[in-house]
Amino acid sequence: MISLINSQKLWLKLQRRFLQYSAISLKQPQWLLMFAFSRIQIIRFLVLHLTKKPIKIDFLKENSVFTELDPDRAVKALNSDGLHLGITIPPHILKEILDFARTATYYGNGDLQFPFSLANRRVQEMKSGKSFRIGYNFEPTSQCMAIRKLAGDRKLWEIAAKYFGSQPMLACTQLWWTFVNDAPAEGRAQGFYQFHYDLEDYTCVKFMFYLTDVDLLGGPHVCVKGSHRNKKLSHQFSLLREREDSEIKEYYGDKNIVTICDRAGVGFAEDPSCFHKGILPQKSDRLILEFKFTLNNYGIIL
Repeated sequence: MISLINSQKLWLKLQRRFLQYSAISLKQPQWLLMFAFSRIQIIRFLVLHLTKKPIKIDFLKENSVFTELDPDRAVKALNSDGLHLGITIPPHILKEILDFARTATYYGNGDLQFPFSLANRRVQEMKSGKSFRIGYNFEPTSQCMAIRKLAGDRKLWEIAAKYFGSQPMLACTQLWWTFVNDAPAEGRAQGFYQFHYDLEDYTCVKFMFYLTDVDLLGGPHVCVKGSHRNKKLSHQFSLLREREDSEIKEYYGDKNIVTICDRAGVGFAEDPSCFHKGILPQKSDRLILEFKFTLNNYGIIL
């Protein structure tokens, strides 16, 4: 029964995204190779070890603002669990980011046709005829000095470099709201809220910071520890990256499913090849700041 459901989901997803994938593949054929084969762990391992680049992060001269963060401990946790918790933004930097976030421009559901600010969101929703479940700002580093400072933080770069064993690059920085919304998620958005893994590159680490308090009703992020290393073979060789909760629990176990709740300003490092999902906020809107490090920059946000 599950196989039939998964086949139907895959068919619907291919129908929905065929044109997008085709256009990207024509512009970036190397992305297509990565997208097709990086889901297989042995290929990820081989590519990573055959394409190592010398690590050069000496250009980062300033001391890290994350005084309590131990890069070696974080890398050890990423290697074993694919997850490291408890990275805290200093209060003065958090305040500067929140001041910016209140007046920033976002794009409804990630669509550049629908810009809005928090003050005029409802008006813009009415004009567009759409309900904005998510609002993205794709270039916060060019608009906020505090975010730019974090994007160049030496310890974040050091963690990425040591985890990759190769020179990292900052592929993207984004700020996004997930709004309380009673309507069911549709289309691509459905995949965000069920267990899935991302194919960003042959290796990747994301630093994600809650900028609002997040409890069980505030839209917590959920990660399956260790699923970046011991992914089930049928999950690696399937074109479908989304899985039902029951499948995840049966294979990886409840003890490895981590629901991340924390206060504003606290973040975590995650290898997005771990199975993970978002939970829709029910009580309060959620704001996240993300820094994504990869080996290669394909210039694509999916």
